Amino acid sequence: MGIKAGKGIAESPAEAACTELEAVSKMYTGRLVLQEVSMSIRPGNITALIGRNGSGKSTLLSILAGLVQVTSGVIHRKADLVIGYVPEAFPGLKFTPEQYLRSMGRIRGLSSAEIEERMAELLELFHLAPFRGQPMINFSKGMLQKINLIQSLLIEPELLLLDEPMSGLDLSAQNTLVQLLRERKEKGTAVVFSVHEPQWVEALADQLHILQAGRTVRTQQEMEALSARPATYIVFKHLQEEELLQWREQRGFLSMQAVTELRDQPCIGLTVDATVSDEYLGRVLERGGSVVSVEPRDDWTGLEQWMNPKTPEGGGRS
Repeated sequence: MGIKAGKGIAESPAEAACTELEAVSKMYTGRLVLQEVSMSIRPGNITALIGRNGSGKSTLLSILAGLVQVTSGVIHRKADLVIGYVPEAFPGLKFTPEQYLRSMGRIRGLSSAEIEERMAELLELFHLAPFRGQPMINFSKGMLQKINLIQSLLIEPELLLLDEPMSGLDLSAQNTLVQLLRERKEKGTAVVFSVHEPQWVEALADQLHILQAGRTVRTQQEMEALSARPATYIVFKHLQEEELLQWREQRGFLSMQAVTELRDQPCIGLTVDATVSDEYLGRVLERGGSVVSVEPRDDWTGLEQWMNPKTPEGGGRS
């Protein structure tokens, strides 16, 4: 599927990036869901997009796919860029896989022979060949996700966008997808995927883009920097996160987010390098904060707290 420049989109000149976002924002019904997000997507590069539920990942992927217009900002996109897109949810349609995939192949300009060859190859790869003639309305979530993935790979995409692609897949299918994405990377495809599991970031990603409440809070190009290192997690109250924004630029800062204390009082969870924990504890107390807990984290990589942050009392995903 080739998506050309439209409103808010400028065709990119011949350059390394196939897509670039400059200060892109998106508003729905008066609420900002993305705020001034910038990123560069290059051929043969895999970008992991992470953040908690509601952080804006799906909206960002939809914008990259050309399905959602931006409220402000600019998208520079290579002319006639061929995009494959895997949405987060795929419905149980009354069509059979072969009916659906033939239709998708025709929409994307493939010949009948190309469709049949590619469809047969991918159905076999994901162990769905015996089900190619059965209505998808009775398929499991994992089977539907495989069809969702197959439709994006019928073509040879230059940019492949995947929203939670591992969702519902068994281990064998997950390994198959990892191998496919590595092969696409070797062929020069740019891949952007959202994910909640750190192991897939470590297995696939060349760069990392973290969103929180629609804002970019961290980007990282060298994934080896994600190796575990000693850290300290400090929970405190009586201070607001907005008062402490300058801490993000200071030595040893790793992360900061709102959490909920046992009595449901607003708290801040601050993760810092273990070597500077006393320094940050002093800053909290100097500003009038009250320390709730201090916890060593010897295996902190910086990813888990954006995917499944815990409250001090051990609560779950926010």
